[in-house]
Amino acid sequence: MWFGALAAGAWLWGNPVGVAVAALVFAGGSIRLFGIQHDNGHNSYFTSRRANAICGVLLGAFTANAFHTTRLNHNMHHANLGNLDEMASHEVLTWTVVQWQAAGPWQRLGYRIYRSVPVICFLGPVLIVFFRYRWPKNLRRAGWWDAVLNNALMAALWGAVALVGGWPVFWMLLVGGVTTTTIGGIMVYSGHNHEDTYWQRAGDVNIEEAALKGASVLQLGPVFDFMTFNFAYHDLHHLNARIPAYRLRACHRSLSDVMTPRALGLGDALGSLRWKLWDEEKGRMVRFRDVPQVDQSQAQGTASHA
Repeated sequence: MWFGALAAGAWLWGNPVGVAVAALVFAGGSIRLFGIQHDNGHNSYFTSRRANAICGVLLGAFTANAFHTTRLNHNMHHANLGNLDEMASHEVLTWTVVQWQAAGPWQRLGYRIYRSVPVICFLGPVLIVFFRYRWPKNLRRAGWWDAVLNNALMAALWGAVALVGGWPVFWMLLVGGVTTTTIGGIMVYSGHNHEDTYWQRAGDVNIEEAALKGASVLQLGPVFDFMTFNFAYHDLHHLNARIPAYRLRACHRSLSDVMTPRALGLGDALGSLRWKLWDEEKGRMVRFRDVPQVDQSQAQGTASHA
């Protein structure tokens, strides 16, 4: 699907509709490949740890993710799901209402820009995947060679397909890559940023509640499930990361009588973009305009004790 969409897009280059369709199919292929690499990181795709590692490293050429570093960072996300005191472990920064009230004007502006729709859905994912992931965080712990190898594999793949197909293939790689990161960014955001998501302080985190309340289920149909390798069933994945993605849908359905998922349709997923801050008192996400104005010095004192 990845190579087919790439070839079709290059052949149709100059036809906007054809290129757009090819880019969407390319994105589906890329996200499926990332889903396999993701399962390699959890040692759930194959029974062999060695097979998972080899597959994960090779797929990094297609996904732009250095396998060992991505596995380390993603496992930290799982270990700290719902933990407000370990925000650095999560893909999307979320401030509390208290933090917002205590912040200065420039800090607020920076956070507003960061949580804006263009940054969350487009600019942020593109910059992170195309640039930040070339030398990702926690690389020292995973080994610098991980990024070097991943970058070399990517250069070899991109160079080979561009050499064979010429400039149309290269430009299609860029268009398809941007489409993939945009869709992926929205998926990652909506996976944990719905209104009644789950956040607690370190000592109060309940792992089951964090998985079942803090992760959503995207109800966007079987085509979406296929293209995203069952990413939709994110709550069950966080409850048991050893379930391979190709089993998630069936497992989720078999547990439908005991699980109450945070189900989001397309409108709900896009609507989640309006939630910006976590209100610890109300236990839910709120918009900027929902936050009352308070004396900043008092708010800073409150934040220091939070």
